[in-house]
Amino acid sequence: MRPISQAHLLLLAAAYLHMPARRLRALARGEDPSLEEWLGGESARKVAHARHQAREAAARLARIGAAMVTIADAAYPAGLHDLEDPPALLFVRGTLPESGIAVVGSRTPPPEAAAFAREFARLCAMPVVSGLASGIDAAAHHGALDARLPTLAYVGTGLGVTYPPEHLALEEEIVARGGAVASERLPDEAVTKWALVHRDRLQAAHARATVLVASEPDGGAMQTMAFAKVLGRPRFVLKAGSAPGYGGNALAQREGAVALPPDPQTAIETIAAALKKETARANVRRARAAR
Repeated sequence: MRPISQAHLLLLAAAYLHMPARRLRALARGEDPSLEEWLGGESARKVAHARHQAREAAARLARIGAAMVTIADAAYPAGLHDLEDPPALLFVRGTLPESGIAVVGSRTPPPEAAAFAREFARLCAMPVVSGLASGIDAAAHHGALDARLPTLAYVGTGLGVTYPPEHLALEEEIVARGGAVASERLPDEAVTKWALVHRDRLQAAHARATVLVASEPDGGAMQTMAFAKVLGRPRFVLKAGSAPGYGGNALAQREGAVALPPDPQTAIETIAAALKKETARANVRRARAAR
């Protein structure tokens, strides 16, 4: 893990000053020299305090083995650039996979849904992106770990805080096995409902496709599906009829998500075929655009 640079410290100080996201992105890209000069030279108490907070945060990140990745860095996830409001900076423990499949769903799923998520993640042969929550998220992370695949958790807390707390061991295993835990929240920030919703867009953008396993219509996983739809990412949903715990699945299917059979291996084959067609269509579009 490389030390945080002076430029990154200034960006971190700007974040502590609650600068607008667009200015944080410009600062990260080196496109706001006046703000950079002000942050580095202003001795007013408020700015000096923000620089002090940034230095403390950098030390905290170093202690927990985390790095800071800005929108201008090569390590920044490519898919996040597709967002209307990509985060200017991410805090990361571990190694970010390039892409993957987002697997999302309820915190209190039917047992067979959790079993599907775990087996699907074990067999899918791609990095799994999820949110470290109870239920489907945890099952998906564990399935990837069962198969020794890297898995990525986007969380709604600052690094240094685990939510839910009982998933600390899971977080550590994800990092130790070559995956990552990532957040746009400042280190040690507590969880909020808004932050959990906001992180859902990161899951949808990072992944090549999103799979909804089980959710009620008002479940948080529906936010991830909505973001995936806006981004034009392929969306899949476990076909479950009208069984309790799956009300959101029928809604997702009506909104264009491709239905998946309950057998994990067949579901993976369905997704692989759809993604192959999507890649072919994208190649045709690129070839036409290059003419």
